[in-house]
Amino acid sequence: MSKSSRRRARSKVRKQASRRVGGPLKAAALPVPRAAPSPAKRDEGRMRVERMPARREPSARSEPGFADAVHAVVWRTGLLNVAAIARRELGALLVSPVGWVVAGVFTFLVSGFGFIGTVLAGQQATMDGVFGVITGFMTLILGPVLTMRLVAEERSHGTLELLLTSPVRDWELVLGKWLGAFVFYVLLIATTLVYVVLLAIYVPEKTSITLAGISIQVGRLDFGLVGATYLGMLLVGAAAIAIGVLASSVTRNQVIAYVLSLVALLAIWYTAFLLGFFTRPPLSLFFDYVAGYYRYQAFSLGRVTLRDSVYFLSLAVGALFLATRLLGSRRWR
Repeated sequence: MSKSSRRRARSKVRKQASRRVGGPLKAAALPVPRAAPSPAKRDEGRMRVERMPARREPSARSEPGFADAVHAVVWRTGLLNVAAIARRELGALLVSPVGWVVAGVFTFLVSGFGFIGTVLAGQQATMDGVFGVITGFMTLILGPVLTMRLVAEERSHGTLELLLTSPVRDWELVLGKWLGAFVFYVLLIATTLVYVVLLAIYVPEKTSITLAGISIQVGRLDFGLVGATYLGMLLVGAAAIAIGVLASSVTRNQVIAYVLSLVALLAIWYTAFLLGFFTRPPLSLFFDYVAGYYRYQAFSLGRVTLRDSVYFLSLAVGALFLATRLLGSRRWR
């Protein structure tokens, strides 16, 4: 088609469009047909495409390693939430006045009455006084001080509802709060290892032990007895703190939570022990079995039995289970 014929065709199309619209159209409104590219340009474009690098496919995602697998398992089990709550509660106890008061009273009683008082009285320096103060006073009297605010404070401040509506399950909240208080209790117990070291150094009766080929003279201590007693104190503390968490889950008043926990611990520790003297078998045997005093006495004598260990672990697990059920019942109110 020549240029003149193409020009006549465009003018004809323009006139027909102007009649439909009712006015002339601008030349820019009509599409101008593009000329076909020359063979040289087609060859140049083809060479440019051939010189372009091939498109790289995205690399496949590397398989997760052992650390990623462990993290995924821990995340699904909820242990990360438990650790976060425990870290928060432990930090609160370490910076709060309550934690420092408990630590100060504990240090004063253990040092003054449990160790130094025994030495000044001219008695043989042993760990019996230290262990007696811890199990007879600290765990039963000061233990509820550590636990009375764990859930009751959240309830009184109105933050318990926020925690229950967050992606944290009830058992994670209860276990995290118990773990934070228990770690603080373990830190207090660990400070008494200083007296074990002092007795091992300064007790007159010496015995020789060999460590890494080096002979060391230490005090004649029954380390098996000391280790069994420490294990008993840890089990007693675990059960006492779990009972305190249960008492704190019942009410929003911290004083009431303290009283409930104290009464429960005294009943388990001493009341059943006393009732065993005023009753006859088989009732007296039942009270002897449920009395925490008898269960701990085996540890203080150096005997670690499965029955006594299961007793304290059952108290701890049962109290935490009841606390979890109490928190779960609030979702349906």
